[in-house]
Amino acid sequence: MDWDGPWRALPLGLLALATLIAAADAATPPAVRLVTIALAAAVAAWHWWMVLAHPQWPERALTPMAIYFAGLLALAWLLSARHPAYTLLVIACFPMAFVALPGRHAYLGVAASAVVVLGDPVALVRSGDSWPRAAAVLGIAALAAFLGWVIRAMEAEVGRRRAANRALESANLRLAALGEENARLQGKLLAAARRTGVEGERGRMAREIHDTVAQSLAGIVTQLEAAEEAADDAAAVRHRLSVARNLARESLTEVRRALHELRPGPLTEARLPEALSALVTGWGDRHELPATLTVTGTARPLHPEVEVTLFRAVQEALVNVARHARAGRTVVTLSYMEDVVVADVRDDGVGFTPSAVSSEGFGLTAMRQRVNRLAGNLGVESAPGQGTAISVSVPAIPATAEWGTT
Repeated sequence: MDWDGPWRALPLGLLALATLIAAADAATPPAVRLVTIALAAAVAAWHWWMVLAHPQWPERALTPMAIYFAGLLALAWLLSARHPAYTLLVIACFPMAFVALPGRHAYLGVAASAVVVLGDPVALVRSGDSWPRAAAVLGIAALAAFLGWVIRAMEAEVGRRRAANRALESANLRLAALGEENARLQGKLLAAARRTGVEGERGRMAREIHDTVAQSLAGIVTQLEAAEEAADDAAAVRHRLSVARNLARESLTEVRRALHELRPGPLTEARLPEALSALVTGWGDRHELPATLTVTGTARPLHPEVEVTLFRAVQEALVNVARHARAGRTVVTLSYMEDVVVADVRDDGVGFTPSAVSSEGFGLTAMRQRVNRLAGNLGVESAPGQGTAISVSVPAIPATAEWGTT
């Protein structure tokens, strides 16, 4: 609660009440009452100008407020000397000391107000009959000082809490802005990765075509030319045609495989968990090996590039298990986390020493390239006789993220 508002208005209220009492006092001569009312108006103008018209002064300026408080106390003392009702205004100086004066200066204001209420402290010491009054005034001053200290402590605590709340709200806003910026940057990263990936994929396809289809076509042309030259030898012609036919079939198989690798068919009909379930089940049936898929976390739609990368990684890892591991069991785990998605493929096969392998081979290299394009991580852990574990971690970019064009 803001206590300053009520306390700043208190002197005007007590001044108005005391002025009504003094004006209604028939025992006072009219001329004296007019002078008293004029002094009360001067006090009201003084308080309005120094406190209400300039609310920033009590918070920042010690000198104007010290002048204000001294003037208020002097005018209150003068009015109380003219009529006892204005003692209310003198009493109002106790809380006003804490409103107007900063820090420990407020306690000096309380002491000065107590002196004004007491009147002549020296006379009080000499007269034993005035001690009860002095004790009462000092008690009021002590109570005012204590209440002022309590109120300031409460205001300081409220101020600290408000500052803490503002800092927390500011931090939450910054976190929300960072989250939006992170999502936007992830979308841009994916778009850039896709543009870069297209060039890499084109280079890979060019190498594949050169190493497979182009060589096969060149072999077919060579066999057909040889068959034409041996037209008189039927056996040689049949042999050349047979070789050319086999090369054509191999080329067709390579083309279909390359097209299949461009976009996984299972992901066109189902989401990633369902596609991986079908992949693992089909792989286990074909190779007659126990294989299981476990999905942890809350599955959610991801960016197509993310799902393709994870699907291809698991697919390539299973191919390696079938070719090299001689495993008795394979376990695939798909873990959805807050910021990343992780696919793990573990087998209990023969394993190997990763540092002793000079080259990972094209499959694992292509897997690593795919993962790196998404700013992900690929980890391979293995040891002779202890199986192999391949872990792929990529950012959990949502399906609604920005999709770049090439």
